[in-house]
Amino acid sequence: MKIAEGMFYHEANSFNPSMVRKEDFVYEEGQSVIDRMFATSVFQEEGVEIVPLIYANTLPNGICSKEAYDFYSDRIIELLEQNQDVDGVMLHLHGSLEVEEIGSGEYDLIKRIRGLLGDEVVIGLALDAHANNHPKLASMVNVIRNYRTIPHTDQDVTEQTVARHVIDCIKNNKRTVPQYVRMPYAIHPEKATMATWPLSEIYERLWELEKRKEVSVASLGIGMVWCDCETMASNIVVTPSEECYTQECAKIAQELADYVYGLRDSFEFEQVPMDPHEGVKFSVQYPESPVYVSDSGDNTTGGAVGDHTIILREYLKLRDFRGRKVLVTSIWDENAVAECLKHKEGDEITLSIGHDYDENTKAVQVTGTIKKIGKLLGYMGCEHDATGVAVTISTPNVDFVIIDRPGSFISVGHFTEGAGLDLEEYQVIVVKQGYLFAELRKLAKLAILALTPGGTHQLIENLEYHKIIPPVYPLHITKKE
Repeated sequence: MKIAEGMFYHEANSFNPSMVRKEDFVYEEGQSVIDRMFATSVFQEEGVEIVPLIYANTLPNGICSKEAYDFYSDRIIELLEQNQDVDGVMLHLHGSLEVEEIGSGEYDLIKRIRGLLGDEVVIGLALDAHANNHPKLASMVNVIRNYRTIPHTDQDVTEQTVARHVIDCIKNNKRTVPQYVRMPYAIHPEKATMATWPLSEIYERLWELEKRKEVSVASLGIGMVWCDCETMASNIVVTPSEECYTQECAKIAQELADYVYGLRDSFEFEQVPMDPHEGVKFSVQYPESPVYVSDSGDNTTGGAVGDHTIILREYLKLRDFRGRKVLVTSIWDENAVAECLKHKEGDEITLSIGHDYDENTKAVQVTGTIKKIGKLLGYMGCEHDATGVAVTISTPNVDFVIIDRPGSFISVGHFTEGAGLDLEEYQVIVVKQGYLFAELRKLAKLAILALTPGGTHQLIENLEYHKIIPPVYPLHITKKE
């Protein structure tokens, strides 16, 4: 048995004016792909001959440039052309890879793979929880599973579940077809976390459905609301265990979609939503620590730009810190980082922080001490890969981290291993996220969702969409002439 595996993962945000380039990805080939993929252990247990494709992963950002997409997708096709005798292909994609001039990158890639390998090769997809699935994608593969944890911690389970179904199909000559339902609805990503109802109940229902003999995998794609594209909507995909259960799974998928749609007005923010000015004041008044504050409108884990200075300016204006020390992470300003690199740790420096092209990125001049010159670590799956430089500037009440490319501190290691900071020094910590990632959420005594403007603005019903196909409750859609 011969199976190809790989990853091409990017979440696109069309409200971010930047475009993702080829060099923005962490990229590996060969044995490193096998080492990084969680599906590998399942394949090795079965004695599978593994063909490594590529491992390409980047922080959510703007839509993917056609040049970058062509480079990575062409490489996947090239490697498959050299191994056309594979019995299966297992890919870890996102589901919201929107590409310049193309649209859904996942659909385009799978269409090309089918065109090369034909209909008999088994294809399995592991997808992010926030996938915008193309309506035709499910019909072109044999199994789909979305992450079932938010914050995401089950990438391993997701890949391994897909890998087992792929092996089952190959061994038993099955060609199952996942059943897809697009909902007329967009679940708000920051209102859907696995620890809170109703998503907790929805996920429990998925587990229960998978106990039925007809169902191999049941999945919810929450969707990526900050991507104005034709595929944007929450969706259900149910993969049958046997081909004979296809129609039954189609019925199950529709019933599940109706059930989720019925809960559409039940989702609420888990974190405490607050005006940025009020949130900043409240964070230093709260009696317990640490308090985490999410700069939610500039959430780089949702594809925002990552260069807003709004929260930093609010803290620098604060007069009474109640004895609290604040850490603000992390503002993208490559020019400020370059200036810091002319100095050494311990030097006092006066810097202008901010790209200064609008009110959100307004520059602020700060005099402080270079506390640490460290590393910016990568995104999910790349938390130990250095992707840039992180410099921490210290002032009497506020320390802040500037970085030379967009990023987010999503784990303890980003602070300690990467930036070289001690989290115990701070009672208030600001991150460019929406919901907190798993490690940080365990530490927070209080989590504040600062409702800042930006590419991941939380009041999604007030955003204007031009490309999505209505109806998508509760979004406002304005069709271009």
